[in-house]
Amino acid sequence: MSEPLDLSYRLLASRYLRKQAKQLAEQFEGLRKADDIEYVHRARVASRRLRAALKMFRGCFEKRLMKKWAKQIKAVTQDLGDARDKDVQIEFLCGVLGDVTDKACAPGIARLLAELEHERENLQPGVLKAVRRLEASKVLEEMQSAAKVLLADAKSEVETYGPAACEPTRPYILRGLQDLLHYEPGLDDPEDHDRHHAMRIAAKRFRYTLEIARPAYSGDLDPMIDAVKKVQTLLGDIHDCDVWQDHITAFAEDEKARVMAHFGSMGRYAHLEPGIEHLRKERHERRCQLFRELVAFWQELTRQGMWDRLVRVVQTRSGQPGAAGSSPVVSLPTEVTSPASAAPPVAEHAPTPPPPKLLAVPRKANGTPPRDPRPAILPR
Repeated sequence: MSEPLDLSYRLLASRYLRKQAKQLAEQFEGLRKADDIEYVHRARVASRRLRAALKMFRGCFEKRLMKKWAKQIKAVTQDLGDARDKDVQIEFLCGVLGDVTDKACAPGIARLLAELEHERENLQPGVLKAVRRLEASKVLEEMQSAAKVLLADAKSEVETYGPAACEPTRPYILRGLQDLLHYEPGLDDPEDHDRHHAMRIAAKRFRYTLEIARPAYSGDLDPMIDAVKKVQTLLGDIHDCDVWQDHITAFAEDEKARVMAHFGSMGRYAHLEPGIEHLRKERHERRCQLFRELVAFWQELTRQGMWDRLVRVVQTRSGQPGAAGSSPVVSLPTEVTSPASAAPPVAEHAPTPPPPKLLAVPRKANGTPPRDPRPAILPR
């Protein structure tokens, strides 16, 4: 990496890291009070953005510090996960309970709400422990201090971004797009829940990558960021419906067992059943609606050539020869008709490979390269 590239890219790194570290630190007091669920939400988002940034900017800071920072931030993301999930579920059930018109549904919904509130209360000590551990580690202070020094050094030579800042982001962006498109065939099957879940994670990671790179592209990535954000939101809401179905089924079974153990018959379960079945039906119908919206939106993005535009922007702004006048490099069908091949689920916290390895071709045990089912949008 040349010196101008280093300075321009480090300018981007230092500004982003300072912003997200500050954002995370500002949530601590709210996390302690636990009187507003948005503090958990904002803290978790900031931690995820920091993790994505640490992967992209791994060459900008001392390796030893980066390893320590990544470990602490990952722990916070995981520690706040269950609390955030319960907050979202409780908020949803409060809304349902307030809107339900059939009084027979109220007992079952209220019973589930009470259980979730109890579970969330039990999670709060873990949230407080996570805050204390992160504060004691001094990681956020170290990040802001290191970023401040880096920012001062970079600004002494460069003030604006250019191809030198865009070029290092290019392989991350193209890999993020490739990973997202890998799961596109799942949109042909509304029952392919595993692939929809994996696509949600890919969309989330891709969005964070685009947001990190955004300042270097002077607004050129904004339409793509908006598009990926909507895709992620729809996939996230679909995943919430899937989680609810599993949770409702488990709750119903637990309640049946509890009633039988206490009363020796299932009679007392009857007054809970209407509410449970109401939730089950509502979540199923909502998922169907969301999936139709997702497929329609994805097809519209394809008709607009959104992914072709993204690749052209990235190639042009990073100074790739002939990028401005090149033909489309992503060819997607107007409708999703690709056969659904087996796609492995993406682990929520799986590591993203570094840029130098993005174009490496994996090999089988016999040394031959396997067929890559993903669209070939990266230069080979």
